[in-house]
Amino acid sequence: MANRSPRIGLLSPRVKRWPEGAVVYHIYPRSLQDGNGDGVGDLPGVIDRLDYLADLGVQALWLSPFYPSPMADFGYDVSDYCNVHPLFGTLKDFKRLLAGAHKRGLKVMVDLVPNHTSDQHEWFQLSRLSQQSPYSRWYIWRDPHPDSLPHMPLPPNNWRDALDGSSAWEWDQGRQQFYLHSFNKHQPDLNWANPDVRDAMKDVMRFWLDMGVDGFRVDAVYWMAKDPLLRDDTPNPDYRLDADPRYDALLHNNSNGWPGVYSYLAGMADVLREDAYKDSPRFMVTEAYPSGHNAVSDYLLFYMAMNPKVAAPFNFEGLSLPWEAASWRYFLQTFHQHLSEVSPYCVASYAFGNHDQSRLVTRLGELPARAAALMQLTLPGMIFIYYGEELGMHDVHIPPDRIQDPAAAGDPAGQGRDPERTPMQWSVKRNADFSTAAKTWLPLALDYKTHNVTTERDDPHSFFTMYRGLIHLRTKSPVLRYGELSVLDVGSPDVLGFVRTKAGETDRYVTLINFADHPVRLTNAAVRKFVVSSHPRSKLHNALLESGVELLPHEGALFLE
Repeated sequence: MANRSPRIGLLSPRVKRWPEGAVVYHIYPRSLQDGNGDGVGDLPGVIDRLDYLADLGVQALWLSPFYPSPMADFGYDVSDYCNVHPLFGTLKDFKRLLAGAHKRGLKVMVDLVPNHTSDQHEWFQLSRLSQQSPYSRWYIWRDPHPDSLPHMPLPPNNWRDALDGSSAWEWDQGRQQFYLHSFNKHQPDLNWANPDVRDAMKDVMRFWLDMGVDGFRVDAVYWMAKDPLLRDDTPNPDYRLDADPRYDALLHNNSNGWPGVYSYLAGMADVLREDAYKDSPRFMVTEAYPSGHNAVSDYLLFYMAMNPKVAAPFNFEGLSLPWEAASWRYFLQTFHQHLSEVSPYCVASYAFGNHDQSRLVTRLGELPARAAALMQLTLPGMIFIYYGEELGMHDVHIPPDRIQDPAAAGDPAGQGRDPERTPMQWSVKRNADFSTAAKTWLPLALDYKTHNVTTERDDPHSFFTMYRGLIHLRTKSPVLRYGELSVLDVGSPDVLGFVRTKAGETDRYVTLINFADHPVRLTNAAVRKFVVSSHPRSKLHNALLESGVELLPHEGALFLE
């Protein structure tokens, strides 16, 4: 019998909330489906694919921004929080999408961008009028640095724009001050120290909640709180000019991540528990990449600050943790043990890909990516999968004349985030059946005729077949959806093992992941029945498990104990 760590988990004798164990499908609206033939995805296109998403088995959708925007940062520069950009459709289209999703049993989460607006937002236009404007303090304005020369204003400090690495300050000739923009000069930062801003964002939340959305993904939350003294960020001693984005030249210890963020988010989470919404559970997940020496500690601060009944931080270890057994063994044991100590209501939230990061297959390779998918879909909590991951989609090289992303200017490779945002691959038809337009907003992968829904649906060894099978198994199994997790010692440094159990259930599922590029044989992995493998050439289907388990290189497998 494999040695087992103390049992850890999230069980409590209560009614389960929809986020617990849910698989959430992350949609980048520009890229899922073009509904009107202009080459860009939209909300009617998403509506057209709701049956596909229901068949895939996911429980919820998360939509990246679709709000009115000048598109300086593809919708994250919001000019109106309570409407839909004509490129994506209308508010009526969104209501149809919401109704269609709910009819199919799918929850809908929308993106909330609280740190900044577009410079075309009415709030900013009123703020920049003068220092006496009623909206003057809605944004972060500062006088030039004291060392400035006449007619040569210098920025107040050395803070940098996260997209291109230039100064995070922009001079406004009319107001004769600088405004702060942490992401783009067309995205001025809101001043969250101002209670009027906090109240306005809560009203935005109520607008969408009243419409019926089931939750929010909250963008870039660390930037909501900065050093009030505006002290310089510390230079990064490990910065490499020839290899790292310009933004990484500093450590950003003052330009974001100050303690006020936890109070601001707690106030937002409280909206979800107001009388109008508390009987219909809503949930929000916050985007905050760990920045300290201890990722578990960074995550726990959010759980302790926000009400875990309605909120959780994203867990980004699937994006940042080294792909090795020891690192994952330590993280899972530590994270889930401490999580259970904070509150029985804490929900883990695992994302292995998103619209800002290189795709899973590109980062790890096909076989490790398949093993990562099996691992992710057998972990506790919310599971976020980025559109196309279920097909094994990879990053696409973007020719210089097709680059769209403003972040490309600060990327040594000159690509930005476009490679992971290319159109969804539906079939072998023209434009992969994404659009009837002559040209899609970003180019498609060259291999779309082999990596697409239609082709993979009939292949028993495809990414799609594996994802769909695991999602449906997770949905049907109370153990995989709600159970506890215990890390196993399986006797090999190259293999991660964990078991999922639930009180009152006889099934006990064991996940084994071989991180090595060679086969590994386990003799003490006490399993009785093979369920599924990530490897298309697995030998476990007919194996005699009584004599041990042999995992192929980069194979992940699920068993009953």
